Amino acid sequence: MTDGRHAETVVVSHASLAQWGKSFQEKVLQGMLSDRQWAEQLMEVFKVEYFDLNYLRFLADRYFAHAKRYKVFPTLQLLVTIIRDELKNGTDIVLRDQIIDYMQRMRSNPDPGDLHFVKEKTLEFMRKQALKQALEDAVDQMAANKYEQIVDGIKRAVCVGTTPQLGHDFFQDYESRFTLLQRNCVPTGIKELDAKDILNGGLGAGELGCVVGGTGTGKCVGRETDVVVRYVVYDIGGKRYKPWDVVKTKRGDVFARDVSETDELT
Repeated sequence: MTDGRHAETVVVSHASLAQWGKSFQEKVLQGMLSDRQWAEQLMEVFKVEYFDLNYLRFLADRYFAHAKRYKVFPTLQLLVTIIRDELKNGTDIVLRDQIIDYMQRMRSNPDPGDLHFVKEKTLEFMRKQALKQALEDAVDQMAANKYEQIVDGIKRAVCVGTTPQLGHDFFQDYESRFTLLQRNCVPTGIKELDAKDILNGGLGAGELGCVVGGTGTGKCVGRETDVVVRYVVYDIGGKRYKPWDVVKTKRGDVFARDVSETDELT
């Protein structure tokens, strides 16, 4: 229904976001444009018909169509480019003016501050719609004894709006992936202790060895016992360091055993 040049075209829908009003619906679309991760959560279940304003339907349709075709959501600037020619050649002047007005208002207020509430309510609405549809489908599926499909439909409805799992992010904390994981062992010289099923070659660098045993089994070392300690000596910057010596590098004080080839000394 229109009333004058700048009237808003309203379409009645049985299931829509109209219950929260025009401002809420505009912020839903603004949330999609500003938060691509949230838009991805909605893409598979959101219907443009949930908007009861034609200019929001128009923008949402082009927004999701681009994402489905190119596997990436358009920026606001790109969306303007996408719809420019279509609006220029179109005959719906009211729709064009509504879109231009909305874009200008969104640009002037890119962060209204209440998008968190809008997103929460929208996801709640989407879950209810998905669950309602799943229950309606379950009636026919039950009559056809398709119980597994009923379970799958309910599960999908419950999961609506959850963050999609994109797999492992290899760029997160990527430096730790280059950490040397090799265990540098110092043999004790006692064959039985250095066995693979006990010390696996000896005491490892940075490890604390604790000898436990019954009384009189030879745990203690007397003055007459010679103890030989073997360790690796590191040649760093022309100087020799024991494994526990501290070396000053640009990333801070580092034990000699942990200094890498990329470290710069200070």
